[in-house]
Amino acid sequence: MSEPIRIACVGASITFGRGLPNRRQECYPAVLQRLLDGSAGEGVCQVRNFGYSGATISRGSNEPYWETPSFLSAERFRPQITLIMLGTNDAQFANEAARARLETDLKDLIGHYRGLGAKVLVADPPPVFPPVAEIDFHALASVVRPAIRRVAAEWGVPAVDFLTPLAGDQEAFPDGLHPTAAVAERIARLAHAVIEPLLDEVVTLS
Repeated sequence: MSEPIRIACVGASITFGRGLPNRRQECYPAVLQRLLDGSAGEGVCQVRNFGYSGATISRGSNEPYWETPSFLSAERFRPQITLIMLGTNDAQFANEAARARLETDLKDLIGHYRGLGAKVLVADPPPVFPPVAEIDFHALASVVRPAIRRVAAEWGVPAVDFLTPLAGDQEAFPDGLHPTAAVAERIARLAHAVIEPLLDEVVTLS
């Protein structure tokens, strides 16, 4: 039997599953694993959760993903597909100065995973709602999200839109930031719709 296709979910607290009663089973990477087991067959894919709460794209911020244990773990995993869902924490007021590096550092992060042999996808993160006091909503909408979209377009990276389908579901984000299990499942389904068609391409390239 061939080795499973290794899929890394890189992100922050939503990827990690913060706020979910049964994080290990309800976080979106765990749901994505079950969806791929159903559509591609059990054992075809191995999805791993490399979320780190508070993580950012930008070096020089208060929690750069580059400096987390999850970054090192994802590197050792040698993913063939990597979905990067970061950016919300870059919009914290505390990270205003570091945001100047966001596009450069996102390009570097994409390049890092491509260098490991991975097909890379980036996400426009889910919505954030009041009363999340530490997030600069204007910066998220006018700086962070446009930067992610520009880099995705410039580098020819598939983009996964987690914003538009969830923008009207404020009640499903109890603290304004972290989704319920039902929305984590919706995130997984959105990711699955983009990742599943890539599997044959990855098998062909491997």
